[in-house]
Amino acid sequence: MKIVFFIIMTFILGIVVIAFPVFQGIEAATTKNNQDEIADGILSGRRCPCQCGNYLPGSSKKPACFGCSVGKSEITHVLEGLNAGKDADDVVLDLMSPILIEVFSDYTNKDISNVWNKVKRISMETHQTRVVLRTPGLTEEARMAVKLTECARENMEFNIVQERLLNHNGQWDRNNLINLAAQSSHDVKEIDACLNIIDIKAQIGKDRQHAAERQIQSYPTITVNRQIIADSENDIRKAIEKVILKESI
Repeated sequence: MKIVFFIIMTFILGIVVIAFPVFQGIEAATTKNNQDEIADGILSGRRCPCQCGNYLPGSSKKPACFGCSVGKSEITHVLEGLNAGKDADDVVLDLMSPILIEVFSDYTNKDISNVWNKVKRISMETHQTRVVLRTPGLTEEARMAVKLTECARENMEFNIVQERLLNHNGQWDRNNLINLAAQSSHDVKEIDACLNIIDIKAQIGKDRQHAAERQIQSYPTITVNRQIIADSENDIRKAIEKVILKESI
């Protein structure tokens, strides 16, 4: 009788052990599907914040803005936010902010780390989340860095890789950058393959176009709602406060 009981329990426990990871996989897939549906609901019909009048990049609605890093940043904020467990209402609230802060510079610029960290700190202190780096891709190394972040965007690790690049003090050769990105446990060969096929021409073209339209002549340059702002903490805060005050009237 004990032997029979042991065999039955072993069979049952075997099913439970096998089924548990299966249920975990189903639950993860269900969560991913729900996140995709929520993201689609938030982004569907939304116009690109670059003010071109078109829909966000990749939108099923036409015409869609092509290659815009500002539009891509908005999509990434939604997808990565939901994936990290952020409430959908909070994500929508972020997108409703009337303030768009843009920093025009390549990752390889020697001053970008200090400027970006200052802008990010001020934006956090003033509760602003729409902060975008616009990269003109002026050198081969700079363009390689942009490609790396776009590959990371596809894996929902854009912000992680971007921060690494912005604080990178080493060499900017291809192998070094790949190893930098691979710290997130991604396969080096997978990253290398992505770099060979990713196309950033439209993106850096749009960033250069918007820099020229704003008469930007040096990098890094900060703009708040498309207006050039001096690189000082006081001026950045004043520009943000001015928009907040205007919107509150």
